[in-house]
Order: sequence, then C-alpha cells, then structure tokens
Amino acid sequence: MFVVCRLALLACFVLFLGGCAFSVADRSPAVPPPATGTVLETAKSLIGTPYRPAGETPSEGFDCSGFVKWVYARHGIRLPRRTKDQLMAGRPVRKEELRAGDLVFFAPSGALSSLHVGIFDGHGGFIHSPSRGGRVRQETIWAPYWKSSYYAANRVTQ
Repeated sequence: MFVVCRLALLACFVLFLGGCAFSVADRSPAVPPPATGTVLETAKSLIGTPYRPAGETPSEGFDCSGFVKWVYARHGIRLPRRTKDQLMAGRPVRKEELRAGDLVFFAPSGALSSLHVGIFDGHGGFIHSPSRGGRVRQETIWAPYWKSSYYAANRVTQ
C-alpha cells in the first residue's frame, strides 16, 4: 500500500511539473499564423479585443504596440515591441500621403515617452488598442483629442 501511495504521489508530481512547463510555454507570445488579406483586414478582425498592459496576443489582450506588432507579424513583417522603436521602423509619411495600413503615432502628453500607435484605415480613421478598460476600436484621427496629439506616421513594407 505504501509503495502504491508513493507511486501515485510521484505521478502527480510529474504531472504537476509537466503542467507548469506547459503553462509557462503557453504564456510566451506565440508567432501568429500567417494571415490572408490585408494588414487593415487583420486589424479590423481584432476590433473588440480587450486592452491589456503589455498584452501581445488576442487571447490575453493588447496594448497599442503589442496590437500593431501582432497584426504585422501575421503578414510576415517583424516590428519592434516598443512604440518608440516602431516609430523608427519603415519610412516617414506625411499626413496627406497616408494609406491604409500605415502606422500613425500620437503624443497625447506631448512627450515621446507616452507615444501611442495605431493602424491607419485609409479613410481618416485608425484602429488601435486605446487604454485600460478599453477595447481595440476604430476612431477618426480628426477627433479633437487625436488631431491635437498627432505626432507622425510611417509606412512599413517587407
């Protein structure tokens, strides 16, 4: 009886360790599967996904730069994780030259340390993961808040 209990305890311990190893691997941001369609279509498909600080996947939620990084990764384009670094990816685009899929950056506090990023929709709007309590959504860049904090845009290509 004692041997059976020890074996059962050992089996539970092994399963427990296996479960821990599996759950840790599950937490790391997975490489998203390739997407069909456009960057904009992928971004639109995520509307409603909850905001989460440092979030990088649809299952855990997104912050703004995690959202942009994940969407572009689905199209085979690797972007840096931080918004400030994403600003340096691609080439600058003037506001008048924006096209669907371009990255748009905002500095709501006027400081580069608080940059926010979204994906331009081609029609005066952008898709982004806004802030705590919010969800990925589409808004206009002409709304007073976004218009006054618009900072820059860039175009990222393969």
